Amino acid sequence: MEPIYFSWPDYLVLAIVLAVSAGIGFYYAFTGGKQKTTKEYLLADGGMHWFPVTCSLIATFVSSLTLLGLPGEIYTFGTVIIYGFIFKPIGVIIAAKFYLPVFRKVGGISLYKYVRERYGRVIQMFMLITGIFQTLMFSSLIMYGPALSISAVTGVNIWLAVISVSGVAIIYTVLGGLKAVLWTDTLQLVIMIGGIFVVLIYGIVDGNGMAEIWEANKLSGRLDFLEPAKFISVDPRVRHSIWGLAIHGTMVFATIYGTNQLSFQRLMALKRDRTGIYIVYGLTAFTTCAFGIFSAIIGLIIFARNKHCDPLATKDIFSKDQLYPHYVMKLMGHLPGLPGFILSAIFSASLSSLSSGMSAIAAIILQEFVKPCRPNMTDRTATIVSKIIALSMGGLLILLTFFVKNVGVGLFTTALAIGGAFGSASFAVFTSGIFLPIVNQKGAIIGFLCGAAYSAFLGFGGLINRPYVYRYPVSTAGCNVTDVNLLNNLTSPVYDPSTWDPQSHYRSGIKTMFDFSYTWVGPSGLLVNIITSVIFGYIFTKKDDPRIPKRLLSPYILSRCCLLPKSWRDRIDFGDSDAQLNDKINGGTSNDDGSFLTDDTADLKTSTKL
Repeated sequence: MEPIYFSWPDYLVLAIVLAVSAGIGFYYAFTGGKQKTTKEYLLADGGMHWFPVTCSLIATFVSSLTLLGLPGEIYTFGTVIIYGFIFKPIGVIIAAKFYLPVFRKVGGISLYKYVRERYGRVIQMFMLITGIFQTLMFSSLIMYGPALSISAVTGVNIWLAVISVSGVAIIYTVLGGLKAVLWTDTLQLVIMIGGIFVVLIYGIVDGNGMAEIWEANKLSGRLDFLEPAKFISVDPRVRHSIWGLAIHGTMVFATIYGTNQLSFQRLMALKRDRTGIYIVYGLTAFTTCAFGIFSAIIGLIIFARNKHCDPLATKDIFSKDQLYPHYVMKLMGHLPGLPGFILSAIFSASLSSLSSGMSAIAAIILQEFVKPCRPNMTDRTATIVSKIIALSMGGLLILLTFFVKNVGVGLFTTALAIGGAFGSASFAVFTSGIFLPIVNQKGAIIGFLCGAAYSAFLGFGGLINRPYVYRYPVSTAGCNVTDVNLLNNLTSPVYDPSTWDPQSHYRSGIKTMFDFSYTWVGPSGLLVNIITSVIFGYIFTKKDDPRIPKRLLSPYILSRCCLLPKSWRDRIDFGDSDAQLNDKINGGTSNDDGSFLTDDTADLKTSTKL
């Protein structure tokens, strides 16, 4: 099938979305404080309402990879993955309840300030470098992947899309700071929601109702989330089990919403209002789950539409990530402007992730690299430097996107897998720092390296020795294809879901480790990291080691310190008199109730002053 090209109304809609986003940046560049202080530029003055902060959190992490990738995942591999989205809100709640109260007390512009105060500069540098690397790799894929998929089915020039979208993100991030990022994210979230609902409504009507769509997917076996036999296995080699998805989904969202610079900046930008904070993370948990479910339904709709003629088999498209834009153009290509609106929702998801990444990297580099070298830098100069950093990171992302084109997505996927391994290790460092007072600097460093090496080994090995993954059968019986040779080549391995035995495809020896599902790599790496950190924490602990300030530990640990081993309690600096300390150790009451805003929380102005 020839590409269905955008019409001029489609280009107009996309141009309007990009122009309004850029306009928000110009607005905040010339209003209010005009982005002249680091607090305004990087933290939005710490006085933002909960609504734009909530929208920004959702838009940032519901990326274009989700909107494009999940429908293709459902189409190809079935619906068990939905359980991951059901459990992910638990991760948001864990982040809000256990991690963020500690980080808000520590304050500052950079999340890694906590690591420096808890463990020192060495491991902080490890985490800074790997965190920046991971953000750059992820952002470049977020830009290139959707641009490639959309250009393949619409005729839009891929580099026009990359440069236009990236350029707009650079403009409003550099000029308008975090305020512009938050409000453009709000606009983009509205567009994303609108695009999804248009496709849902139009798709259900086109498919003769949800009942018929459901039945088509049921007959194909894709509704495997309703068949316990297919997802209750505890075998780590099963790609999607409810146990792996539950643990992985919870951990991933606890990581990105609890120990991520992008989330931390939004937390520090929020007004000091406990109710507002709970609203932010409550709505975020609910909405991210809803996005996953709606995207999964779109996957069901796409299969029902193509149940008799698979576009991958006919070579209309070449990747399952192109199924969504292909469906939109095939179904709505004759409606001027509508495809432009729907696909602008995908680019909006890219915009939100790109701008947030640039702002986060600017904050980290300014606070952790520039300021230590220039401690006497004025705040005005620091703001200018942070804008230059954001601009440079935007340019670097465009160059990396061109690099992806030349070296291939496979190499970048490998780099992202390695970066992801370090991301899991970083989460473990934050977790042990907050909950395990026995872990010291040496234990944290050794645990970080061991956990990262383990996760990288499984992740990198799995890319080289890819495990066999069952794909649900497709049909070409209804294809209108005149090429006899193509028709003869449309056959592909088809397995009966009721009799297919995955055991026959598992490997033996060390290669069996590479059959492990990706859902277990991160959690097992976390376990390796924490166990190693605790063991070496015991080994290297000395009586004269400096004690840990209580503000660096979870209030839930402090309020239950009577249950901790004595060697752990001895590591904590409670800052109390002997009588108060004995009261706590013997099970007395504690003022540390785990709330976000306690009486000893530093004023935001003080905690963010450079």
